[in-house]
Amino acid sequence: MDRGFVLPNVGPGPDPLSFWELDAAFAVLLLHRDFYCSECRQQVRRVKKRYDEFEARDAEVVSVLPEGHETATEWQKQYHLPFPVLADPDTELGDRFDQPTRFGLLGKLHDVIGRMPAAVVLDLRGDEPVETYAHRGDSRSDRPRIDELLDALDRAAAVDPDEGSASDADSVDIDRVPPTASAGPIEGDAGDSEGADSPRQDPEPKPQRPLEAPDGVDLPESVDLRRGDNDDVVAAMRVLQGALLDIDGSTVRDAAPDGELLLAEEGDWIVGALVLRDGHIEGVAVRRERRGQGIGSALVEAAVLDEGSTVTADFRAGVRGFWKDLGFEVEQEGSRFWGIRTP
Repeated sequence: MDRGFVLPNVGPGPDPLSFWELDAAFAVLLLHRDFYCSECRQQVRRVKKRYDEFEARDAEVVSVLPEGHETATEWQKQYHLPFPVLADPDTELGDRFDQPTRFGLLGKLHDVIGRMPAAVVLDLRGDEPVETYAHRGDSRSDRPRIDELLDALDRAAAVDPDEGSASDADSVDIDRVPPTASAGPIEGDAGDSEGADSPRQDPEPKPQRPLEAPDGVDLPESVDLRRGDNDDVVAAMRVLQGALLDIDGSTVRDAAPDGELLLAEEGDWIVGALVLRDGHIEGVAVRRERRGQGIGSALVEAAVLDEGSTVTADFRAGVRGFWKDLGFEVEQEGSRFWGIRTP
């Protein structure tokens, strides 16, 4: 196999790392923008949460930072990713796989300004790696969902490497494949043969369903919980930034139309906000004068109830007790802490 690259790896696996040393049938390259990109950080947390689904497909995820060894090491210290993390200061992989940049030469020189995200699936079963899927973003938040990546792996695995080639219809680049309803094929689904009379009802999309208030939470009578929309983004950002949370405005803007911006409201005043993305709580905050009244706890409990599956969060040491009291299992990851709560 063509090695293609040899780069320092600060995560699990051989150091340095090349395609030849990946013990997998497929590779999923996550080509990041830079160390400070909040959307890149969200992406690796989401992949980490579902990494077992990539392993089940004999795929190795590779996180690629256009940064030096020291900076990449700090990235790994913060997130303890279970897959390789490559330091690529010369953007060798980004250039090889056409990671997009904007603003011409200025964008190429300054990653934080011009470099856009990309995700590439490679078939490693042949003599050379073959690109079977690529999502090249045209904005910093333009990224494939996890289900989309898993679906791309399923399609690639269905192609016989001895018969398929880069010219086959199933092996060409595929951009922005709509997310699938499931992370993979469902075995033994009775609906295939006998479910015509009783079709499975998918849950109503979040934006269309009301936010349920959790039972057993002592919320002030004057405070109501609801989903936020695009008109609430500025007010929510004021609450979140007032708590000095490291959350990007684009994350809040993206969460609102997806029904994942949860608000605590008193009259016309937003007193608390929570941002949930793909089962991960990006941030939760309450106005200083309303803290200690159960509003933050109510928002978290509402998010857990609304998600209906495992929910994660990462946070500073000073608020560990808050998350433990809410039933989260807490582990330290570098200078921050990681919490997980299962139904």
